[in-house]
Amino acid sequence: MIDERKLFTEQTDELLTVLNRQRHDWLNHVQVLLGYLRLGRPEEGEAYLKRVSELAMQESMLARLNSSMLSVFFLTFNALNKDMLMEVDVCSHVDLALTVLDEKALFDTVSGIVCTVNKHLEKNMFEPASMQISLFKGERGIHFRFDLAGKIRASGMVELEKLVREGMQGPVIVTEWIHTDEDWILELVVPVAEG
Repeated sequence: MIDERKLFTEQTDELLTVLNRQRHDWLNHVQVLLGYLRLGRPEEGEAYLKRVSELAMQESMLARLNSSMLSVFFLTFNALNKDMLMEVDVCSHVDLALTVLDEKALFDTVSGIVCTVNKHLEKNMFEPASMQISLFKGERGIHFRFDLAGKIRASGMVELEKLVREGMQGPVIVTEWIHTDEDWILELVVPVAEG
């Protein structure tokens, strides 16, 4: 019972952190819109409102991935992590329940890559690293493209190499993998179950 209460307390603290961050972000959006109105610049305000609307649409698509674990991971990552900003772009309707991997295996693969990169980033005091993740359905399955703007320490490259090699032992296909000093891009395809 004590372990359950401790877990509940930790989850409650994380949930409050996420909710406070989201509230802060939305209040910032409202402040920017009010600023444009006060300055008599409705065109800029309308353009900004369109960007905010697109952001809300992306969050809606993330919530409908049909994988609650990955949806929550994607939607809460930035609120819980400070060293790397993550932007997830769902290019079309993606149903992750159709993949050949079960939800936990898919979550472990994707979150393992993101968390390993985040853990082994070279810190930049001027700006945090950022990772763009694109999800889309292609002919061979669901594509996950990871594009990092930042540098990974050598220790992280070893861990990532191991993660990717292990993933290649199963049904996951690596279609692109660039890891130089300037670029780190990884694209995986998770096949969709037939039927």
